[in-house]
Amino acid sequence: MAAEETLAGEREAAALAALAGAGVLAPGEEAAGLTQLEGGWSRQAFVLATAAPDGATREFVVRVKPPGALLDTDLRQEFEICRLLAEHGIAAPVAHAYVADANAFGGPFFVMDRAPGWAPNVWRRRDRVELEANWEAGGSLAEDLLDSLVRIHAIPADAAAPILPARDFEAAVSHWEEVQNSMRLIRDPVVEDAYAWLRERTPDPVEPSLVHGDYRIGNCLSEDGKITAILDWELSYLGDPRYDLGYISLEYEAGRFTQPGSPLLGAVAGRDWFLAEYEARSGRPVDLEVVRTYAVLAALMLYAILTTGIRMYVDGRSTDVRMVWTRFALASLRQELAALMRY
Repeated sequence: MAAEETLAGEREAAALAALAGAGVLAPGEEAAGLTQLEGGWSRQAFVLATAAPDGATREFVVRVKPPGALLDTDLRQEFEICRLLAEHGIAAPVAHAYVADANAFGGPFFVMDRAPGWAPNVWRRRDRVELEANWEAGGSLAEDLLDSLVRIHAIPADAAAPILPARDFEAAVSHWEEVQNSMRLIRDPVVEDAYAWLRERTPDPVEPSLVHGDYRIGNCLSEDGKITAILDWELSYLGDPRYDLGYISLEYEAGRFTQPGSPLLGAVAGRDWFLAEYEARSGRPVDLEVVRTYAVLAALMLYAILTTGIRMYVDGRSTDVRMVWTRFALASLRQELAALMRY
């Protein structure tokens, strides 16, 4: 217990020092507690509470890249993306300080404001019911999700280029194929066919933009029917924005697992409405065949990530049972791949 308290104190001090260095703290503002949040596959998150002498309190989130993370992605990139989003008025937590040096969290971290709201879990029935009720009542969440995506894709490419890796269609396909092949336990003929299928359907290139890479309602915080923050930018890159349309159109992202999920796109919006409105508001044509192509790529990305988690558990690099439990999702993704390729 003493060791845990010491570690918690060291972590509080590290986060507080980062905020002080960024000039965020008020005179005499001190740490009032640090709590780790549930979840987190590639990142850990902690809530740092602070209190000032006048009684004012605040909360910050400390986002950490721990050793043995599921995805070896760049945390500094996430920090810079959050700052870019704030510059363009997109709902995202204000990021204050990034720390790469050795510290009590065991890995690099950055500190940002804690945004209000909750993140729905589309694989939980009661959350899907609530999301579907929002759509029936006027779709305020769908409106925000759509508007935010249009605005994300409208950020000038030259503003995102210094922060993000550039990845065209072939590079994206090759990247996830390499991940899959290096992490698989067995060969999967459906997956291998899907990569070959993609290479026969290379879309005509478009101007690159900021791609979220994991765009879904579960990576957003919402409160009172409005999105307050868009989170989890570790898969973002500079590329074809139609990838985000393919990803969010997956039935898996509407809650499909061992049973069907929501009939709505992403469990939050009518499919035809979302795609038609995206085209109208963004000025970017939406070719449904291209969306289908990117949906296959998105499913393969998910398959490769889940396979990575299974491999890490089997090899003893992780004791997180969630890593191996995700094997149950692979069957659903394989079925969706087959349906998308119209087997």
